[in-house]
Amino acid sequence: MKRCVSSLSVIILLMSLPLGATEQRCEALRTIELPDVHITSTELTPAGRFAPDPPLPALALPVPARCVVSGVISSSPDSQIRFEVWLPASGWNGKYQGVGNGGFAGSLNRAEMAVAVQRGYATATTDTGHGQVGTEAWAKNQPEKITDFGDRAIHLTTLAAKSIVKRYYRRTPARSYFASCSNGGRQALMEAQRYPQDFDGIIAGAPAYDWVGAVAGSFLWNAQVLFGSPDTAIPSVMTPSVAAETKAQCAKTDGLDDGVIADPARCDVRALKSQCPSGKDANRLCLTTRQWSALEAIYQGPHDSQGHQIYPGFSPGGEVGSFPGLGWEGWIFGSADKGTTQLFFLRSFMRDFVTGDPGWDFRQFDFDRDYAAVRDRWGPILNATDPDLTRFFAHGGKLILWHGWSDAALPPLGTIHYFNAVVERMGPRALESVRLFMAPGMQHCVGGPGPYMFNPGPAKPDGRPESDMGKALEHWVEQGVAPRQIEAWRPRDLMSALSGDPKAQIERTGLLCAYPAIARWDGKGDPMFATSFQCKTDSH
Repeated sequence: MKRCVSSLSVIILLMSLPLGATEQRCEALRTIELPDVHITSTELTPAGRFAPDPPLPALALPVPARCVVSGVISSSPDSQIRFEVWLPASGWNGKYQGVGNGGFAGSLNRAEMAVAVQRGYATATTDTGHGQVGTEAWAKNQPEKITDFGDRAIHLTTLAAKSIVKRYYRRTPARSYFASCSNGGRQALMEAQRYPQDFDGIIAGAPAYDWVGAVAGSFLWNAQVLFGSPDTAIPSVMTPSVAAETKAQCAKTDGLDDGVIADPARCDVRALKSQCPSGKDANRLCLTTRQWSALEAIYQGPHDSQGHQIYPGFSPGGEVGSFPGLGWEGWIFGSADKGTTQLFFLRSFMRDFVTGDPGWDFRQFDFDRDYAAVRDRWGPILNATDPDLTRFFAHGGKLILWHGWSDAALPPLGTIHYFNAVVERMGPRALESVRLFMAPGMQHCVGGPGPYMFNPGPAKPDGRPESDMGKALEHWVEQGVAPRQIEAWRPRDLMSALSGDPKAQIERTGLLCAYPAIARWDGKGDPMFATSFQCKTDSH
């Protein structure tokens, strides 16, 4: 027979333990009672090298000793939301940081937790309630699990984690932050819009905030224009040729030919400048007329038969991935039979969330007839598109949006559209509480030909806080100084940089400017370094 311990008894027990008795204090959390929460284990984990779950490679990031609390939240009879909280055994900075998930979630994001706790935060993650990766069968006829994935799991995990932090340290976190990318960026905006009291500062990177627009709009559109007929598909092997052409047509829009397109919105790639009538020549692979039409449609983005834009198109530049599958060769180009990453998300969403039909065929989708119904049904559950951030801003909340211009997963212009919608809805004073940074040459969340290290993570080898967006957000929330520019950097070896190697070499740096300003070269300095650029709002 299990002995029941009341919440009051647990509080008394925790208060009686000295702060130095970390193992006992960690074990005492096992019997905490929270609404709909079951603590499954507590463990004091010693300091050491952290190895995230496969397929992520092992990192050499030194992670301090921490109390690891695991549990399950049952928000409904069909909900089993796994979560984990990490509490630094010493050196806690007095703050909490939540981390989100990529893709359809399903696993605990311990890699970002390791970075957060290494920086002194108490932190937490969740699998969003389904615990499955690589298959979305969990969503079929499961409205409660879909609601958990949509926004409920991240919110309830935040509440549980902050209660656990308070019990362990005997005080409420002085500040609470959230930082994540992709679906994690969507979760970040869900928090700002629907649960504005959860966090003081939020970083939303490359957010999949309009989930329906991205998947049932952009991904579906790309599938139809590329794979709707046999002669329109662009094989992955042609990606370098496309990249070379966009570079030739666009790279000098900023006066430089450094392999990075500073402002892709200023460049309109034209097929006639590079088309090979035969489809190939002796020197390079070339696109046929039909393939060029498909590529131009991807740049234009989905629209209905009346020309009304459904979602922005993708931006030219950075088509070749700096890591396997991170560029267009993995996300967009390929074949319908072998599949692409966008096709995986599209089929998973439409088959398991929307239709329940394992034989659903993207070729049968009609944007005039079908898109609005999908948006109206699933948007209220999955989309974080509300530009009204009145409640979040009212208590001093600060929001930083960012997106890589070379993102092959989510159109960068979508994040610009959301930022503009917030400013239009909230008025000019919105800039006192929200900033947007566009990163030239950066792909989805990491990588790319441009500098891409700036998001909260291992610090830059020279230790300068100007290249740390997390520190910039803290400075804004806690001292009222809004960030105007961030210095990004590109390492020669990503794994060394992610592992916090103080000897990690910097290949180049770049200046990210608060939108709509962009970095302009001074015409004199080395264009491989941020010090040679200034943030300007005009075109000169």
